Amino acid sequence: MVIGFINPVLTRAAQLGVAAFQETDPVELWPSHSEEEIEIVIRAVYRQVLGNTYVMDSERLTVAESQLRNGEISVREFVRQVAKSELYYSRFFDSCPRNRAIELNFKHLLGRAPESYEEIIEHTTLLDKGGYETEIDSYIDSEEYQLAFGENQVPYYRGYKTQIGKSTVGFTHILKLLRGAAGSDQANVWRGNWSRLNQSLMTNSPSNMEPLSGAGDVVKPTDVNKLLANVLGLKKAQPAGPAETQTAPKILTEAEKLEQNTTQTWQRQYQAWEEIDPIELWPGRSEAEIETVIRAVYRQVLGNAHVMESERLIVPESQIKRGQITVREFVRQVAKSELYRSRFFDICPRYRSIELNFKHLLGRAPDDYSETFYHSQVLDQGGFEADIDSYIDSDEYQEVFGEDTVPFYRGYKTQTGKKLLGFTNMLVLMPSVSSSDKDNLSGNPSRLNKSIIYNNPLGQAPVTDIQALLDEVLKPKIQPKQALPEAEKKRSEAYQAIQRKCQEQEELLETLQQQLAELRPLASFGESQYSKWQSYSSSTNGGSGFTSIADQIPMAAATVEPDSYEALQQKSEKQTNEIATLQEKIADQRRLAMIAETQLNKWRPRSY
Repeated sequence: MVIGFINPVLTRAAQLGVAAFQETDPVELWPSHSEEEIEIVIRAVYRQVLGNTYVMDSERLTVAESQLRNGEISVREFVRQVAKSELYYSRFFDSCPRNRAIELNFKHLLGRAPESYEEIIEHTTLLDKGGYETEIDSYIDSEEYQLAFGENQVPYYRGYKTQIGKSTVGFTHILKLLRGAAGSDQANVWRGNWSRLNQSLMTNSPSNMEPLSGAGDVVKPTDVNKLLANVLGLKKAQPAGPAETQTAPKILTEAEKLEQNTTQTWQRQYQAWEEIDPIELWPGRSEAEIETVIRAVYRQVLGNAHVMESERLIVPESQIKRGQITVREFVRQVAKSELYRSRFFDICPRYRSIELNFKHLLGRAPDDYSETFYHSQVLDQGGFEADIDSYIDSDEYQEVFGEDTVPFYRGYKTQTGKKLLGFTNMLVLMPSVSSSDKDNLSGNPSRLNKSIIYNNPLGQAPVTDIQALLDEVLKPKIQPKQALPEAEKKRSEAYQAIQRKCQEQEELLETLQQQLAELRPLASFGESQYSKWQSYSSSTNGGSGFTSIADQIPMAAATVEPDSYEALQQKSEKQTNEIATLQEKIADQRRLAMIAETQLNKWRPRSY
């Protein structure tokens, strides 16, 4: 029987930053325990289950500690109560994305990292169906927990050891979660609280190794192959000769440097969306969780635009807090609100509004012109609210987000069965993480109009005529600019001059009509007084000498622009006559207004 097997990984434990864990024996509560031993067990449970975070005396579970000291519960039940406590919930569930909370549960309660994405999905399903406490029980009541720790042993980190029947990826994953003996799992400003293993688990690949705290300066591997080669003592490859290694560094042009920097910036920006887990409202939610969901809905549906407190929808917020409506219905009310309509419908062209609806409500861009045309018909037939309902009541929304998940951006990922055009269109709609969809200095036109009409990312019409294609390819790069004939040039200048004159006269007509309308009330009273005076006069002049108020006010010419120079000349002459008529009427109305003002001054009370 072999009893002297030496684990090559553990012989290099100091280099991996796990020597402190290897040198610490598991803590177990024996039947004949002393008060000091019980205190050691209690502190070990706090340290393991709470991720090596500091616990104040006021935060300790005094009732559970008393039960453990009196022998009423085992160490496993004490671990269960700590994991179900408000202290654990607030630190590692309430403030964490779902996948991060699950991977921490594996680390704290089973002493290892999740080995595959199937384990993440299994515990996600448990959270959906049974809630938080059912999720905790699934670890502690598992056969794995019973075999590894039993009833009276404190859980400990064991995933950093290579084990029979376990895949190597689990070994690399726990090293990603273990930040040295002095590290803690509490979120900090540098690392944040996002999932550390999400991408590795989804792609079923080992996690990259980062320098571990406490590992010293012996080795700082960043590649799994280098790590294993160093741990197993493999022979390093001989360096190449001088002739093979000395290569001239590539000198980048300014354009290549700009392209390289832009690509790196885009990768960092889209990685931010990749690291954010979807936000969902659970049945046993707290007030803080509901507020997180509400703010996430505002941020998504309103295109990352700032929402003032006075603009928030008080009634729908109250309904979702009381459980009267689901997240989907809250999304519907925000999208139908006057706030959304004023920002993304009233001031936007139709196609821009439709592409923003796709982005805000379905998390993607329209795939082709048929989708845009369909929603344009819905707007014509049913109006704004019917168009909003067409997104939220769709099968796609129900399958992707359901009733209680906040919509999120997903179109920037290539998806099976989806056109690549939708992927490129989404990148056009998402310039960066910090940008918003409100109107900006560049205006708010449609960003995808040409690309979805021509069905290509460049937004260019495909060339179908071979002769036109050859002409386009073979034509000179610089076309000679042909000079216009002198007569045509003069006619063009005259046309532009008469066009400007017509525009100025049209604006003058609008101003005169407004002046005439403002004089009408006072002039009407003056005309009535003048008519009374005329009835008392013995002599008649055949009329008052003033233009009647009831006379029709000449209207400006139609705004349809004529095409020919002669038509513009006729329009200009007509506008000149209308201006002269209006000016005469305004002069008459001003005289009548002066009569009315004189009469009113006699009737007004005077104070001395």
